Formats: sequence, structure tokens, C-alpha cells
Amino acid sequence: MEQWARAASTAGPVTHGDLHSMSDRDSTTTRDGARDGRHARGTVEWVGRGDRGCWHARVSIPGRGRERIKLSAPDGRELNDKNADRKLAEKLTRDVSKLLRAEAYQREETRLAVRTTVEQFGELWTTGELHTRYGEVRGLRLKLSAADDGYRLRAHVYPHIGHKALADVTEQDVERLMARAAQAAEKRRGRPWRQATKFQLYQVLKRLFDLAIKPGRLRTDNPVSVDLRPRRDAPKLYGYLYPDEFVALLGCTDVPLVRRVHYALAVYTGLRKGSLRSLTCGSVDPKHCTLTSLESKTGLPQIFEIPAGLATILKRWYEHSGSPARSTPLVTDLACPIGREAEALRADLKAAGVEREMLFTKADQIERLRFHDMRATFVTWARRAGKGRGWITDRTGHVTDEMMRRYDRGARMLADLQYDPFPELAEAIPELSNDLSNSTPPDEFRSA
Repeated sequence: MEQWARAASTAGPVTHGDLHSMSDRDSTTTRDGARDGRHARGTVEWVGRGDRGCWHARVSIPGRGRERIKLSAPDGRELNDKNADRKLAEKLTRDVSKLLRAEAYQREETRLAVRTTVEQFGELWTTGELHTRYGEVRGLRLKLSAADDGYRLRAHVYPHIGHKALADVTEQDVERLMARAAQAAEKRRGRPWRQATKFQLYQVLKRLFDLAIKPGRLRTDNPVSVDLRPRRDAPKLYGYLYPDEFVALLGCTDVPLVRRVHYALAVYTGLRKGSLRSLTCGSVDPKHCTLTSLESKTGLPQIFEIPAGLATILKRWYEHSGSPARSTPLVTDLACPIGREAEALRADLKAAGVEREMLFTKADQIERLRFHDMRATFVTWARRAGKGRGWITDRTGHVTDEMMRRYDRGARMLADLQYDPFPELAEAIPELSNDLSNSTPPDEFRSA
């Protein structure tokens, strides 16, 4: 495009042959609209007196303003016949405008690619600004797990490559980053990272650079190659709660009340963390014992029945919170940092007197209890109660065959131990028991 820049700056003649050759070279422009003319900004002008003069293209170029360019015919002659040359001048003007604007957009995107850092682009993504700018391009949407992804980027990515321009990051940079992040985590935690945790970081990085390609258009390749994908963890025993342990947890007044309500929601609905965060006071219909979850990892809204005991607990929690507006989050501040829910859960269980070693061990063959295992508790209990896969999927979304087999094994053990799942909740939380048991839910809460 250097020839075009010279032509524009010197107002030299632009020929039909020039346009044809430059169109071929500029066929890879990143702005489809500029290439097909939808964003063309040019007008044809006759410069001269009366019939004596020559046709010019008046072109508005982003970042440079409006410029006048003298036009010439394919054989090099000037377009100085006001009537006969008008149609050719109009066509040349459209082509000039299209190509010069494409060049301007290319320069701007190159400039952005040079200056946009990994941290800047990551913040655009996790704050939702990228979705606001581009819409649903390449599956881009507002993420329920944006807070989790933001935490992973801030904790493990930005300290190493956050300052680098997106366009400059190489596969070797990503390889070193993942190794250093794992080493730092092992030093801090006193034990190696799980492969699943490494895989979560890999997924976040891969998605970040996919979006940098499109819609960001800040690079053309993804440095997070399949060769860097972490291997899967060896099979482990997974953790879930026994009913008596869960009742002890809900009854422990040393645990913040908001977290106990959160645990009740998690175990009795099977929703993921992101879906739980999105619930509002209007999501619950205690009169009909239903709960509506409009945001999920799969993108499918859900409405399903909840136990009467959970509906009672949520009604009393609503009143305890001062009967806020329907749009208010159902569970707000959990009194623990984002990303530390598992640590808070284990500490709360110990405060409640739960000491079963499997929930807290760091043994390689056992999965120490995580917050996600509240969901595992729900599915295991549901299978113990004889619930079918469709009933479970209505509440949890997709559950793989492999995971269902794991839950079935846990359900069989509960049966061997003669544990009955889903104990009554209505009086399980002391602060939300008898003192509010006779209250009537306000209309705005009842008609969720």
C-alpha cells in the first residue's frame, strides 16, 4: 500500500491498472466491510472551469481526513472529458476509497496489536467489554465464570507475560509461563498442582488467544498449542458429604450464615458456582417450590422443583435479609475471596466437628473436598434416592457417562451404609428456624 500512500499524499494520478494491482495485493485486509465497499467514503469531483478540467476522487480516510486524488484512465490519459468520463471516474472513486480505507484500518489494527498487552486484553475479556464491543463473535458471551478466569489470569498469567504485547507472545513464552505457575503454586501450597488445575489454566490461555485472533484481530495464530495441553490426572477417589455431616455443617453457628445458605442451595440444586452466583431473589417461588436459573455453563435456562424444606429456608433467608428487591442477588458476599471457596468449605466443616479424613487428606489417590463436590454430593444423593438421569440433568445440565458411573458407585456405598439422602432442611439452620417459621412471604417474593 505504499504506492497508495504516495498517490494520496502527492495527489498524483491514480490509474485503473494501479487499482487492479493494488486490489490483488490488498485482498487479505482484515476489514471485510472496507474490502467490499460497504464502508467506502468517497465522492467524485470535477476540478476546473466549465468543461475544462479533470475528474478527481475526494476520499475520507480514517486518521488522515479528506484528501483529493487525481484520476486517470486505464491507458494513462487524464479523465478530462466531463461527460464521457464521469462513469469511469465514479467507479475509480469507489475503488480508491475502498482500498485507501482498508489500508488505514490495517495500519490502525497493526498499531493496536503492537501496543495491546496480554493484561489489557485479558481485562477486556473478563470484564465483558470485549462482548460489548464485538457482540457474539466466535462464541463470545458474558461468562458466568468470568470472576474465576480473571483470578487465574491475575494470579498465574499477568505476573509472567501480562506486560508483553499480545502479538509478541510465543509458544515458548506460554510453555515457560505454565511451568513457572505450577512451580510457584507448589512452593506456596506445599504440594504439586493437580493436572486438572493446569488444564484449567491451559483452557483460559487458549481461549484468550483465540479471541485475540478474532474478534480482536491482534494476531493470526494461537501460541497455546495442543502440545502444551496437560495430561489428565490419574483416577482418584472423589469426595462428597454424608447427610449427617451436611446437617452438622448447616447447624454450626460459627460458620457465617450466608455461607450455610449457599451450601444448602448448592447441595439441594446441583448448580455450578457461576449459576449460584447469578440467582436473584426473584429466582425463587416458595409458594410453588420452584427455582429458576437463567444462566448456566451450557447456556440453557432452567426451572425445576426444589424440596419444600429448601423453599422454606430461602423464604426465611429473604426475610432475614430485609426483603430486598427481586433483582437483588439471592446470596451476596460469601465472606471469602473468590477462588478460595474450597478452603472455606473445609474450614467450615472442621468448625462443625466433621473430621472424616478423606475430606481433608492430601493423598495422591484421593481428591480433597472442593466446593464443586457440593454438586457431586447432590448427584450422589440423587442416585441413592433412585432419581433418573433426566431428573438429574434437568438440574445440573450435562453429566457425562463416566461421571455418572462414579456417582453410582458412591450411591451404592450410601445404600450399604443405610444413609437416607436429602435430610429435612426446614429447621437445619438455627437462625432461620422457629423464629420465622410462621411468617408469610411478601408478594414480590412469592410471585417469582
